Amino acid sequence: MPTLPTYTKCIELGCKEQRIGKSSFCEKHGIRKEVSQERWDRQQQYKSPFWKQTKRIQLSRSPLCVSCLLAGRVCQANVVDHVFPWAQIGDHAFTNNLFQSLCVECHSHKTVLEQKGIVEHYTNKKTVYSLSDYGYVVSQSNISVET
Repeated sequence: MPTLPTYTKCIELGCKEQRIGKSSFCEKHGIRKEVSQERWDRQQQYKSPFWKQTKRIQLSRSPLCVSCLLAGRVCQANVVDHVFPWAQIGDHAFTNNLFQSLCVECHSHKTVLEQKGIVEHYTNKKTVYSLSDYGYVVSQSNISVET
């Protein structure tokens, strides 16, 4: 039976070096190893018991997508969104942040806006923040989660 080929070499033309992790490139041609390792470490927080419990609690409190509800649609939420993105705020945004339940489509739309520096929080209305509002908004909400 035929098997799938395993590509372990860098895809840069003429390069014979080994790929880094799940990247298609070697260390020389791809992103820096430190950056990808930092990103990998942050992604591991989503597998922690703390985050799994936080997600379960959030989705049980708010099982519908809050963005869709504001638009007059009913849609099941399957993503717990950090209102202020942890990748731009830092690791403490996993425990000291506002969370909201979103569907995959709304979360993808919000992520695109975050790359432009726009942060949206959906409650009874849509509130737009900038990343610089993080400290003030989170301190006003008193939502530090204890580990």
